Amino acid sequence: MSVKPHFFIGIPFPAELAEPLYHSISSRPEFSFHKWVHPLDYHFTLVFLGPADNKQLSVLEESLSLIASGTASFELRLRKTGTFGKASDPRILYVDPEYSSALFEVRERVKQAAAGAGFKIEKRPFRPHLTVARKWNGAASFNGRLDPLDGEVSFTARNLTVFQTHLDKVPKYEHKAVFPFGKRHQAAEM
Repeated sequence: MSVKPHFFIGIPFPAELAEPLYHSISSRPEFSFHKWVHPLDYHFTLVFLGPADNKQLSVLEESLSLIASGTASFELRLRKTGTFGKASDPRILYVDPEYSSALFEVRERVKQAAAGAGFKIEKRPFRPHLTVARKWNGAASFNGRLDPLDGEVSFTARNLTVFQTHLDKVPKYEHKAVFPFGKRHQAAEM
């Protein structure tokens, strides 16, 4: 029995910022986590798709191309760390972005496109975050020791990306299709 590959749509975090962010957070002695996410896997998930075949992805990619071309690039600023799971024993350590209406707008359009292509969309509210580590591994309770990031970390979101997950590789997320933001905006300005 063959397993279909799993996919999701997201906004990649720039590689040139990923390594410094990783070192800044992973070097904090209060953050003792079992598994650190590879910096080249940093991203903001917009919609998890799950398994998909080429036909379904092709329909979705046409919509994503239109969405991206009609979306201007936008700034995302990372502000602090956060966790998911029990405060004493978190399962996820993440970095939280400041609120961005542009991020929420593009996420809503992507969600509608994915639903229109037949993907089942999660019902949970959208909570943008960049996962950096998994599974608390400290000797003592975590107790929610979270601080703002050291210095400002911001970047310009420039594209939508369809990622494929490869559980047997590091980094594990392959950029299957990339859709640059703003092609229609650039053409109109010329």
